[in-house]
Amino acid sequence: MSLNQETKIKNIWYFKGREPLIEAKRKGRNQSFYGALNLKNGKETAITVKRQNSKASIGFLKKLGETYHNRKIFLIWDNASWHKSKLIKAFLKTTKQFTLMNFPPYTPEFNPQEQIWKALRQNVTHNRFEKDFDVLIKDCLKYLNRNNFKSIKFESLFGRD
Repeated sequence: MSLNQETKIKNIWYFKGREPLIEAKRKGRNQSFYGALNLKNGKETAITVKRQNSKASIGFLKKLGETYHNRKIFLIWDNASWHKSKLIKAFLKTTKQFTLMNFPPYTPEFNPQEQIWKALRQNVTHNRFEKDFDVLIKDCLKYLNRNNFKSIKFESLFGRD
């Protein structure tokens, strides 16, 4: 997920013929997040990264490995090009901890992590402007790492009770 700090113009009411002038300042800052949901216990593991790429993905896999104390991890993730790169394949040859699989292309509705990103936006970032972008980033991480998420949509799609 990528978070940016900029003015977002939403629907507003105005008199016909008198369209309001709204000053919008674009901020040059953005922040990327990686996250994974443990479907057994609802625990989210999330980190921030400068960019989403193969190196960041490997860093996230290492974080997951540490979090789960070198236990076997079965991870299903989206079809981002960097998830299927030569660097990822080379990393996987160095460890037997991970089994990786991709969701079908263009099916975010199957990915429970997308529901987490949606909840994050609704509960933390929507209708909020934070002058100090670092505060917003910290609030996002706090929300992700402190909440216990239940993956109802994923369970209903795949028949888990």
